[in-house]
Amino acid sequence: MHPDWKSCQAAAEQSLRCQIITTGIIMNQKHFAVSRLASQITLLLAASISLPAIAQTASATSSAKPQDEIEVISVRGLRASQAKNLNNKRLAESTIDSITAEDIGKLPDTTIADSLQRVPGIQIRRSAGEGSTVNVRGMPQVTTLLNGEQFLSAGSISDVQPDFTDIPSALMAGMDVLKSPMATTLAGGISGTVDLKTARPFSLEEGLTLSGSAETSTGSYSDENDGKYSAFVGYNADKVAGIFTASYDKSNLANYRFGAPHEGWASAFGEGKDCFPCAGGNGRDLNGDGDLNDSYFGFIDYGNMNRFNERERTGLSASVQADLGQGFELSGDAFYTKMEDAERSQGLVADNAWSDYGWVRPENLEDRGKNEAGGTFYTSKKVTLNAPRVNAYSESQTNDRDSLNLNLKLAYNNGDALSGSFRVLHGQADRAHTENVAQGYLTSGAQHGLMRRDAKGIEPVNPRGYGPARPQVVFDTSGKHPQLTFPNVGTEVFGSDIKRYNIVSTYSENNFDEEGTLDVVRADGNYKFDTEHLQSVDFGVRHGARDVTRDTWIMTAPFTLGGVTKDVMWKDSGATFADTNGDGTIDVGKGDLTLGKPWFFTDLPAGWVTQVKDFGPVSGNGIYFVDPKVMDDPWAFQNALYPNNKKIANPNDSYKVDERTQSAYFKANFSSSAGAMSYNANIGLQYVRTELDINQNELGDDACVLCTARIDSGDINTKRTFNDLLPSANLAVNLSENLIFRSGYGKTMTRLDLGRLGRGLSVGRTRAGERAADLGVSPDTMVAVDATQNGNPQLNPWYSDNIDLGLEYYFGSAGMVSASIFNMNIDSFIETGSSTIRVKDGDGVERRAVPVKGDVNGKGGTIKGVEVAYQQSFDFLPDFWSGLGAGLNMTYAPSESGAVDFYKATLPIADNSERSGNAVLWYERSGLQLRIAANYRSERLASNGTVFGVSSRLPIWTEPTTYIDLSGSYDITDNFTGYASISNLTEEYENNYLQWEGNVISQNIYERRVTLGVRARF
Repeated sequence: MHPDWKSCQAAAEQSLRCQIITTGIIMNQKHFAVSRLASQITLLLAASISLPAIAQTASATSSAKPQDEIEVISVRGLRASQAKNLNNKRLAESTIDSITAEDIGKLPDTTIADSLQRVPGIQIRRSAGEGSTVNVRGMPQVTTLLNGEQFLSAGSISDVQPDFTDIPSALMAGMDVLKSPMATTLAGGISGTVDLKTARPFSLEEGLTLSGSAETSTGSYSDENDGKYSAFVGYNADKVAGIFTASYDKSNLANYRFGAPHEGWASAFGEGKDCFPCAGGNGRDLNGDGDLNDSYFGFIDYGNMNRFNERERTGLSASVQADLGQGFELSGDAFYTKMEDAERSQGLVADNAWSDYGWVRPENLEDRGKNEAGGTFYTSKKVTLNAPRVNAYSESQTNDRDSLNLNLKLAYNNGDALSGSFRVLHGQADRAHTENVAQGYLTSGAQHGLMRRDAKGIEPVNPRGYGPARPQVVFDTSGKHPQLTFPNVGTEVFGSDIKRYNIVSTYSENNFDEEGTLDVVRADGNYKFDTEHLQSVDFGVRHGARDVTRDTWIMTAPFTLGGVTKDVMWKDSGATFADTNGDGTIDVGKGDLTLGKPWFFTDLPAGWVTQVKDFGPVSGNGIYFVDPKVMDDPWAFQNALYPNNKKIANPNDSYKVDERTQSAYFKANFSSSAGAMSYNANIGLQYVRTELDINQNELGDDACVLCTARIDSGDINTKRTFNDLLPSANLAVNLSENLIFRSGYGKTMTRLDLGRLGRGLSVGRTRAGERAADLGVSPDTMVAVDATQNGNPQLNPWYSDNIDLGLEYYFGSAGMVSASIFNMNIDSFIETGSSTIRVKDGDGVERRAVPVKGDVNGKGGTIKGVEVAYQQSFDFLPDFWSGLGAGLNMTYAPSESGAVDFYKATLPIADNSERSGNAVLWYERSGLQLRIAANYRSERLASNGTVFGVSSRLPIWTEPTTYIDLSGSYDITDNFTGYASISNLTEEYENNYLQWEGNVISQNIYERRVTLGVRARF
């Protein structure tokens, strides 16, 4: 409850100031002079919006109400929400944009991220078509707060960039996006801060408030009818008030993937015999130009994937506020989220079995310039794949996330000069991730020499499969969607006979359990002055402790060969680890036995195999797969094939990081007026001390065979300390009654992703196969092919000096035009570097150097841009047309990083679109609400890719996208509203290309979603 509430009651005041307090829009008159426009907006909210259930209509007369009749007006409807957003922006101490719920538990869009993308300068990324992560002005280093303070989200336990996937939008009452920093705002975002807000109990009218919704939705590719339910209970007993909110939903989301399943497995294979990767043998002149120095772009694998995400989300929140008297108020909050997510993929994949790098036969070559051997580097939109292996690939990735955040705050404001608060927070979050893979071969294995041997003799690993000839598979990106065409075998359609399929390889890797805790204690104060310019000072201290632990593990089963028992992760029926015939070598071809057995699809348990024809817009013939849903439980699946599996720790990617922060701030607030002009300003300084205690693992020998795990030989401890002073200043000047000039300066810093500090080295290995002679090993040796340095404890925080200048012109009841320019001068980036290191093959022998990539401290960069926004309610139009309203915003934000592309041209900052924009047209009249919204992003740098055989980086770009959403609702009665929405109306998808536009490497296909629902309020 606002501290001046009772003074307004006692004086029976109907001034604009008290009207603002009454409507819940709190405004300090000393901080900002209120114009007639603000009065119009306030009166619109207080008197013009009819809220039969949530609040009674405010009296339009100027006579004072008795004390027991003063009521709080809640925002409801598109027009009121837009007006509240503008008032929040106008009265803010710095540059912000605001989003307000249109009703209890009803944000403007389906997800939090989808709503945020309507804000100028906000760009989002999608997960299975749903908005998930956000950038502010092109930077993903964004701090996310909950009711003004840090919190733990299970989707981003160790990360800086917020992931809103697991947070139900029904728990939110609104959001603020802070673009220019203040000393009072928790440091941690380079470009901005997103402050999520839950409903406050004292904002309700006195008595009981009930609200709830139920809806069903379905997709254009998915068959299920998904449900979503929410409930809100609030009670305001004047001195004590409480709120409880619950939300549950389950969804099945189409998320097809075409092209390269693994974008990081790209190569520029050469024609010669001494390059890496090479076409093989003594060289092969693929283009017939008489030399062997040319190279050709290709991937290790190609496939079209049927991919669906099944998500089950639960959200609970509770808040209590109590007026203790004498100016003291106690509030407490609990915020709980839980999400179970299963990403299930199944696709027909052609690959080179990590052996023949000359398997790609390009057509219609496109000259891209000189390679490092003095020849030409070529790409092609159409290639024939001389495929050593084709497999029906099935994968299940599960993510179970849950988080709990608790907040207790004691505030004091008795109307005296001194006010303040003391706040304690605790958060905990857990995430469990599993990956489970089954490769059902259709080829026999003879194509790349993969044989199995038992007491009966030797045969290809899949004796019923196609072979021994290699299938000639065509990959073509010249059309709208990448096409992968497999040849018929005689009269048999490729993949149509279930008897051809056999699980040759299965494994579970990259599993991890991650947990984090957060504890915060802070004290804040404000002291008011009765002077002409200096109005007050804010000051405070804060201590925060964040601890993150990640335990990564693999699953192994025991196998016995030749009297030797060892734990194996890659359970491949063509693999061996023992010299079973005693000839001193490990070689299946020379007589050694292999592990495992054939698992023909026809012999698998009932319900394990499914036939899939649905590949979205490129659906074709039915292909058989192990149903990924069977693999959601990796223990049950792996034990059914090979019993007695156990968990083996993988210290390569496990870590523990403790972060301690101490901060203090001081901010002076100024305001004054002279005639029609007034100003509001603040100048402040925040001190932040960050202490990091990073524990990585020293890696010993292999912990198993045919696996990725190593023995933990001890800890590597690194301690880092940073002391930072972050000045900030903001100025807002009322140039006239309706025109505001804003400026802001701030030095910002970002917290580091703790995973990028603590994770270790991962080495990729594969069977030598046809490359055995060149590498000097047995064909069955697992040889190192690449490595990734996943963590670097010497990384530094990002720092930036940010400047904002802007003009805002307000008009009408809910109209505004604004323009702003901004500049971010970023001292340094964390970027991906590449080099080569010598690592051991699977037999423990170090033979060669392989390419390694990892995070390093890179050069700085800049983002400078312009934001333009327009918003208006056309209530001045007659009759029917008065219900119209519109909004439009555009952002132009070119950027430069320290990275360069194939031609040494400077690249932009990753994930930043140079141009983005939103357009919204809405209608609200007589209980009817309609809305159409479009969101545009120009191309963005998705990642700075590594291509084997090319020392420079080749950027992966995502082409421009435009997403269109429709929504509508109708108030059936004062208490019930029916609503409908269509998201991604045009079935927009993401097209990714490497370096050169048109050199498409993959697509992410998303579906249209249709929702019908009903909302009730009492």
